[in-house]
Amino acid sequence: MCLDQFPKGAKFAYVPYKDENSSVVSCGIPIEYDCDKELPNKKVVIVAVPGAFTPTCTANHIPPFIQKAKDIKAKGVDDIIVIAANDPFVQSAWGKALGAKDEIIFASDADANVSAKGGYSLDLSAKGMGTRTARYAMIVDHGKITYAEKEPGSEVSVSGVDAVLKNL
Repeated sequence: MCLDQFPKGAKFAYVPYKDENSSVVSCGIPIEYDCDKELPNKKVVIVAVPGAFTPTCTANHIPPFIQKAKDIKAKGVDDIIVIAANDPFVQSAWGKALGAKDEIIFASDADANVSAKGGYSLDLSAKGMGTRTARYAMIVDHGKITYAEKEPGSEVSVSGVDAVLKNL
């Protein structure tokens, strides 16, 4: 990422996981993840994908983060956040469909606003998808970005779980 510190004013929206709302079709009320309040006090892994329910994101990118969430948190990570430009309801349903519970936050980076501040947004308007988050991963340690890598192509390498674990 083009920044050393996480951008000020960044906020994500997400629907907290609750057992009573564990069905993909059940909804909760979105809440705010205020990065200005949360990140200075935490070590956080943020993984960005172009879209929920898309082939690479669903099949290859995010499932390993779910499988290794305990390994990531064992390295001192407080929150694992998966972001996309999708709304928080879609993100919540996607997390549930993938079998994630409360170990990972599936949040919305609406219109890829936060991603754009670091140069990590994609214009997919020609494909009818508008502005999206690029595929990337970052580690934010108490507000300071210690790792940030954007995928150079359509594969999952520098933003995958193994790359993140190696850099924690």
